[in-house]
Amino acid sequence: MTLYIPELQASARNIDEVKRLALAGADALLIGHQQFANRVPGDFELSDIREVTEWLHNQGKKVYVRVNAIYHNQHLTELPSYLKELEEINVDGIIAGDQSIYQILSDINSSLPLTWDPETLSTNYQTLNFWANRGLKRATLSNELSLAAVFEMKEKVKFPINIQVHGMTNIFHSKRKLIRNYYNQIDQAYDSTVQRYIKENKKPETHYPIFEDVNGTHIMSNEDLAMIEYLDQILDAKIDGLYIEGILKTIDYNEQIVSLYREAIDTYLDDPAAYALKKAGYKQAIDEIQPESRRLNTGFYFKEQIY
Repeated sequence: MTLYIPELQASARNIDEVKRLALAGADALLIGHQQFANRVPGDFELSDIREVTEWLHNQGKKVYVRVNAIYHNQHLTELPSYLKELEEINVDGIIAGDQSIYQILSDINSSLPLTWDPETLSTNYQTLNFWANRGLKRATLSNELSLAAVFEMKEKVKFPINIQVHGMTNIFHSKRKLIRNYYNQIDQAYDSTVQRYIKENKKPETHYPIFEDVNGTHIMSNEDLAMIEYLDQILDAKIDGLYIEGILKTIDYNEQIVSLYREAIDTYLDDPAAYALKKAGYKQAIDEIQPESRRLNTGFYFKEQIY
């Protein structure tokens, strides 16, 4: 019988955060550069990737590099050399949702492990098995799935799967620079360092973060996902990767969140009864450090699906 060891994953914005989250208990760090990836908390140059890869491997940890941008023809020329560099650095894998990455890996005869993450499109086991049969190593499921659907897919998919368990989620992406264009239209200076939010007129409590990068405009969820009270169900289903999204959060916050999930996972695997007694305390600990403007919820995991 294979020993079940879930992988706790977290995103990081710089070398310092990589080290702090790894020491807090993350098994794998997700990094990237906005030239090749969407919604990375910070940019890692190839020299940075080399440094953190060596450091993480010495700690017995993993590093995955996101290459999940939306690519047009003019973007494809630099990808082969970038992917070759990542393979030479010996990263543990890349994360992408564009078939061009799969084709380029084949063209350059690369064995770089690829995690399939097409975001909202990763919703059924047949699609994932299509990619498993073509040599991909794992997949990240859509955040729009119910937990019951996640568990069904785990039973039928031929390779490891990841799900997000904490943090904000992306709800909108446009390649256009919508914020900058808005400020140009009203003839005001645009300051890229200011954090901005969208509110609904009839719901003044709404608080959707909006930001721009080289890939366009991104709007994030009004609330943060928090599944620490339901880890028993997730771990019983033997979900392989549990992901914490740290974008637009402080390093201190992310470090504490990783530490809490690390403790909760280890407690449940060691003593389920102890986890049952402590899980309300884990949630309370998150409530105490959660920004007042960011409520917590369980996303779509327990919502009735309408599609």
